[in-house]
Amino acid sequence: MRKLLQFERDVEVVAQAGDGDQAIEVAKQQQPDVILMDINMPGRDGISASQAITRAVPVAQIIIMSVQSEADYLRRAMLAGARDFLMKPFSADELMAAIRRVYDTRPTMMPMSSMAVGQAGTAAGAKSPVAQGNIIAVYSPKGGSGCTTLAINLAVALASKGHKTALIDASLQFGDVAVTLNMRPTTSIVDLIDRVNELDSDLVTSVMIEHDSGLRVLLAPPRPEMAELVTAEHIDALLKRIVQLFDYVIVDTQSALNDVTLDVLDVADRILLVTQQSLSSLTNTRRFFDLIDELNYDPSKMMLVVNRSSDKLGISVKDVGDALKRPVMVVVPSEELAVTNAADRGQPLASSSRGRRDPLVNAFFKLAETLEKELSKTEDDVIAVGNKNGSPSTKKKSFFARLFGR
Repeated sequence: MRKLLQFERDVEVVAQAGDGDQAIEVAKQQQPDVILMDINMPGRDGISASQAITRAVPVAQIIIMSVQSEADYLRRAMLAGARDFLMKPFSADELMAAIRRVYDTRPTMMPMSSMAVGQAGTAAGAKSPVAQGNIIAVYSPKGGSGCTTLAINLAVALASKGHKTALIDASLQFGDVAVTLNMRPTTSIVDLIDRVNELDSDLVTSVMIEHDSGLRVLLAPPRPEMAELVTAEHIDALLKRIVQLFDYVIVDTQSALNDVTLDVLDVADRILLVTQQSLSSLTNTRRFFDLIDELNYDPSKMMLVVNRSSDKLGISVKDVGDALKRPVMVVVPSEELAVTNAADRGQPLASSSRGRRDPLVNAFFKLAETLEKELSKTEDDVIAVGNKNGSPSTKKKSFFARLFGR
């Protein structure tokens, strides 16, 4: 291992341990920034040692190395406090990328040790409730409907209008936001899941990646098997914190109604329900509406968007609204070549040189403006849904709880 690192000028190897117990003692003495931990060691194994080090030296970032690639090993490593997982054999470049990745996301403004010793008082960033922004979920019950393109360009359009905007890729297994924005996924949502009770603005923004448009992006996990590490409870806690830091939080979701997607739909202020002028898309959308009607889900949260619209299709936009018995709020024209080229270049159309005279770009900005109007409710409108003293009425069971009888 030392040979792999000996030519890296910005890395100093401060110690080496032969077993898990020795690793714990060395970590306490040296307080290193990064620890490379083999999962298979004599005596105490790497998982157990990592758990102990996480408690004793919480600022140390642990990378677990293993020849086992099973998802169970990955999950156990992450639950033990590891920040990354390397499968042997790996190259020097892969090792250094992992070291720099975890080093860049280490806590600096509010180390977890301040929480571990049980300090009283308010942690940095945990201030009294402040005005918060709005959460916008982009969802379609049919996969391949263009939700990612809509979410990205909506977020860029809002950011270009001066709004502090965040984009979260909640399609956890196979999210495309990083690829579509040509982002190198050095950090992801996984870097926050074991710190959900310690989130402050510095930690959150250090994990989010800034786009050229000013947009901040929280990416999906870099590997599909890591998706199972992120629970609905993690998503709920993250959204409640992130929405306090931004005017708009756009969440790109997957079509499957799993617990994570359902939690996003529950907490969203508005849901952009994306459909297309096809029988299969309308059928799935109709089924979704039937489901939420049965569960008495708030219909005012829904905004129907027809994506990839064309006059050449047999089903018109009017037919869509009539069939679904819902108004179509925004129509986005079909320009598959432009969308594909933009994704290949990693440049959102909303920030391209095409300008608002272009029908597709204009549709993205119209969507942003429609959302602004929809969400510009007065304080009286909000109070009206509460009791006579102005406090909120009793919250209904969530969509997820009602769907699964919880």
